[in-house]
Amino acid sequence: MNNLTHLLTLAREAAAKAYCPYSHFAVGAAVESTDGRFYVGCNVENISYPVGTCAEAGAIAAMIAGGSTKIKTIVVYASSAQLITPCGACRQRIAEFSVPETLICLADDNGIRRQTGIQDLLPDSFTEF
Repeated sequence: MNNLTHLLTLAREAAAKAYCPYSHFAVGAAVESTDGRFYVGCNVENISYPVGTCAEAGAIAAMIAGGSTKIKTIVVYASSAQLITPCGACRQRIAEFSVPETLICLADDNGIRRQTGIQDLLPDSFTEF
């Protein structure tokens, strides 16, 4: 199994564990760090909407807690009729921990449908590179 297939599987599994009783919209994210380790996150809603967390934020937090610091690849998955993209805050989170070569993959039930870089997803972001 190649790393993209593995990341997609991890993101789907994470989405299946999402806590989304209000929106009923499960999202999963899986990160491969530049040191070759894998981390996952899912969206976790709260009745007070602003304090919920996105799947991407959860995966990045797990990466940092696991001792890795940079994203090689991230897959964001949702079972949706329309391909989703990270929200603005998560785009900036991804940018914070990206390297210029970071690959961002957007996926649904049909697999990875779009691959992009942070420069295309969030032009003029606050970055160190």
